[in-house]
Amino acid sequence: MPPGAPLRAEDVVVKKPNQFGKYYLLDRINVGGMAKVFKAKAFGLEGFERFVAVKRILAAIAEDKEFISMFIDEAKIAVQLNHANICQVFDLGKVEDGYFIAMEYVPGQDLRAIWDRCKQRLVDNTATMPVAQACFVMMKVCEGLDYAHNKKDSLGHDLHLVHRDVSPQNIIVSFDGEVKLIDFGIAKAVGKEQKTQAGILKGKFGYMSPEQVRGLEVDRRSDVFAAGIVLYELLTGERLFVGESDFSTLEKVRNVEILPPSTYNRKIPEELEQIVMRALAREPDERYATANDLHDDLQAFMYTSGEFYSRKELATWMKRVFKAELEAELAAQEAYRNFKPDTAALGDARARVAAKITAAIPSVRAPDGSVPGVNLSSLSIGASRAASSWTPGGDAKAKASTPPAPTTRRFARNSTPSGITSNSPADWGCCKRR
Repeated sequence: MPPGAPLRAEDVVVKKPNQFGKYYLLDRINVGGMAKVFKAKAFGLEGFERFVAVKRILAAIAEDKEFISMFIDEAKIAVQLNHANICQVFDLGKVEDGYFIAMEYVPGQDLRAIWDRCKQRLVDNTATMPVAQACFVMMKVCEGLDYAHNKKDSLGHDLHLVHRDVSPQNIIVSFDGEVKLIDFGIAKAVGKEQKTQAGILKGKFGYMSPEQVRGLEVDRRSDVFAAGIVLYELLTGERLFVGESDFSTLEKVRNVEILPPSTYNRKIPEELEQIVMRALAREPDERYATANDLHDDLQAFMYTSGEFYSRKELATWMKRVFKAELEAELAAQEAYRNFKPDTAALGDARARVAAKITAAIPSVRAPDGSVPGVNLSSLSIGASRAASSWTPGGDAKAKASTPPAPTTRRFARNSTPSGITSNSPADWGCCKRR
């Protein structure tokens, strides 16, 4: 392939997809100390398919009950969050002995990769992204945080959700200019199963709040502080809290040792610097009370300074700066577009699902003595519902627009209702035993 030529699908060497439950793992996106994240593909009926991200627990810690509980907590929390600036979680599952989460796949780069690219002075010969762009990105992060902070449960009670790990690695910017907050794995919420033990710090040390380092109670203002750190680093091109060791980093956070951002970037206006420093106030009461307050001040600054910015401009910047990565992404998607799951494997997966559904169905017998079956053709892999080959009162049901409400029938202890072929009350799946 000639240098500089666009990457084509035929130039991409793709690995054979690895079946993982109802998903097919395509490429590994990232790996951490606790889990691996894969780009995967899901299939359904009538040619339905979509790309997802599958977060899979590492085998080495799959037996750690505390981490498993934390992992499940993440899914329970994140599945309740539906916002444009939060990565959507679709599914929590278990394959053999390993748990996984399936979530929205966002083609793009996280803020750490973007910060590194700018730091190399490969973008417009500057070590930082444009001021307006940094403000726009963090405004979107604040929108996602504010939504999460104000989330209520099904009964209308506040969850008091705190992310506790707002960092560049957990903020993704897509090639289309979308900004997504990810990884609620250590989020704190009322009623959460896992409680943080005294003396145990959870999160990235360089993006913690002072109260988090001290082991004090944290609230939404802790996330505001972390958002302030990220904004500071985007504007200056310098890490704010970094030491020679974890201990020295924690001490810097505890003491809030901060130089004004204009020390590193003279292009930062005084009004914007005041916003950053307020978000980074040592005492929570001196910070912005909510992420929305920080968002509003950033928005007001952009309006008064004439620094207008939009998602379209961010998308254009991303496609220009990460041109090679975008071409590789598009080529890989095209290469995997024609992949279809093995029909035999698909049938086996459907059969396993059907067996589970059948086992869960009460033993109801039809008037002719037959037992309802499961129509495999109606199943997609992992489907939770299946059509039955027989329904009670099938002819009558076909004539009615809505099925009649179920009724409770009472029988004498030793009598057998008509139409039920078994004398065992356990087989009366449609009856309520007395």
